[in-house]
Amino acid sequence: MFISALIFEILNPRQVFVMSSLAFLTFALLVGSSRAFKTFKAEIPNGNKVPHPCKANFMWPGVGHQNRFGGGVNNQFGLDFKKAGYWWSKDICQADSDGDGLTNGQELGDPECAWSVGKIPSRTSNISHPGICDPYNSPLCSLKNSFVECDMEEFVCPRLNDTDVNHVNLTFLETTIPPTETNYYCMTFDLPNDQDYHMIATEPIMDNMEVLHHILIYECEDDNSTLIPTPQACGMEAKGSCRNIIGLWTVGNPGICFGDNIGFRFGKNAFKRVKLEIHYNNPLEKFGLKDKSGIRIHYQPVKSDVQDLVTVILGTTLFEIPAGEPRVEVDSICKGSCTRLLVRKPAKIFGAINHMHYLGSEMSMQLFRGGKKVADVAVDRSYNYDSPVVHTHSPALDLFPGDEIRTKCVYSSLNSPRSVFYGEATKDEMCYGFVFAYPKDAFTSHYCLTFDELDVCDLYTGKPLQTTKGECNWGAFTHFDENYSPPWTVQVKDNCRMDGYCRPQCREIVERLVKDDPCMTKDASTVINWRLESTEEGREALARINGCLGAMMSADPDPGHEDDGKCGVDECWEYCQDGHTGSGHGEYDSAPKMAAGWGKVTLLGLLLLKFYL
Repeated sequence: MFISALIFEILNPRQVFVMSSLAFLTFALLVGSSRAFKTFKAEIPNGNKVPHPCKANFMWPGVGHQNRFGGGVNNQFGLDFKKAGYWWSKDICQADSDGDGLTNGQELGDPECAWSVGKIPSRTSNISHPGICDPYNSPLCSLKNSFVECDMEEFVCPRLNDTDVNHVNLTFLETTIPPTETNYYCMTFDLPNDQDYHMIATEPIMDNMEVLHHILIYECEDDNSTLIPTPQACGMEAKGSCRNIIGLWTVGNPGICFGDNIGFRFGKNAFKRVKLEIHYNNPLEKFGLKDKSGIRIHYQPVKSDVQDLVTVILGTTLFEIPAGEPRVEVDSICKGSCTRLLVRKPAKIFGAINHMHYLGSEMSMQLFRGGKKVADVAVDRSYNYDSPVVHTHSPALDLFPGDEIRTKCVYSSLNSPRSVFYGEATKDEMCYGFVFAYPKDAFTSHYCLTFDELDVCDLYTGKPLQTTKGECNWGAFTHFDENYSPPWTVQVKDNCRMDGYCRPQCREIVERLVKDDPCMTKDASTVINWRLESTEEGREALARINGCLGAMMSADPDPGHEDDGKCGVDECWEYCQDGHTGSGHGEYDSAPKMAAGWGKVTLLGLLLLKFYL
């Protein structure tokens, strides 16, 4: 059995979300760089949340410029801000730079003009552009807004001129979008299979841009995979035999046109069915919205000189971005020990793309060999979610078994009123890198994700966690199936209640676990909590022990601290959220916490990838 099959048998990935653009050979929109873009958006309230006036889900990061990416000619707000010395003063806040009747402060979420750098604005939603008159196409505003471009980028693909190219449309039946912010719907389609074909291009069929966030295409390896004849709610997921990404659309992507010698193979001797997944973003929770979007696949008969493509997914799903921080770095390493398992022979990297959400400011993927950097795979020093930059390599980069790929995601949360974690919603965050490589048969798996200090290969091999109390066998400590439950969870189920009350028998069990088990240390908390949160049985076990954990911490705080009733013990795992009091420890909330977890990272909850069940 291939490593990929073994990994997925163990991991059972119910959701591997890939949200990005594969338009790596048709366009590479170069992001303008300027001081206004890099620095000044942090000097105004909600500077990273200013929307495009006529393109749904697009942002305008160069707030003070006519070019939405910054640089070049200033708009009127940029001129006024420059005149104010690049300082958010009361005068600039109360001014109406674009002349649409709203002050700059009202448009940027600071109507009281009380905001200053480092603070959270009084309003972080319903932001509008202070330099673009609104409504943008009204008689009052149209002349002022002559620099605003509202047309979507045209899709151009020379390869479509070949005489043997055909296409098929994969579109949803008209679907009513629920009045909730985040929804995922799926539908399957059967592709031509009279012979083998290469998918050489895709382009979006966009119906309702107000709610479209992204579209994914998964290949279904099993011809008998589940048939979904009509759009159904599905969550973000890559499960069963439909788990490998072969195409997608996301905001800012006009289409995908592959090179002359690459494509995704389907047909008689390859996959025959695909699953289309659409993420709908309805932040205002409107009723009655409908959509029938999809993707058009362009294909031609297989040619001997065309290589079979694969998308390899890198990154991490376990991280926290605290509120109000100018720079938060998240790192993930696909180690050489893992690529020796995942890459069976030399391969080529011809393209890559970085993916985060709206808090993302910088991102990079770098290739290392023997401890030395070989190449930049993808570097975005000014990252923009709605304008994906595609990084191509000619000639293609060599990728060998044992190479290492380091991914770094950088976020700015200065205007975020809350801590942000990995999640499926637009307001959550991601840290993914997508590497486009060939040949497909060089790869035993299409994923090299990391989970705290473990990577996907560590999960496969069962590598123990090193803690202050010795090795933690996290697999045995958290594994559930129909024939097995960890012994400690059996004891907990028999003796611990779920209402927050701490029985003496339960307290004894929990005290013994905290004292003796390496998996009950802070060193192991992130992985253990994530694993337990990912199963119903694990969440129940957490709920049963939380009452006694809280009682223990309230009655017996860290001996090194004199503040009774506050957290401090190592075993607390930061279970009490840091209240930033004088001692640096927050009060413990003794209310029952059903599956609340043992650490800050547990706020991820079921938003986690749930990669390992």
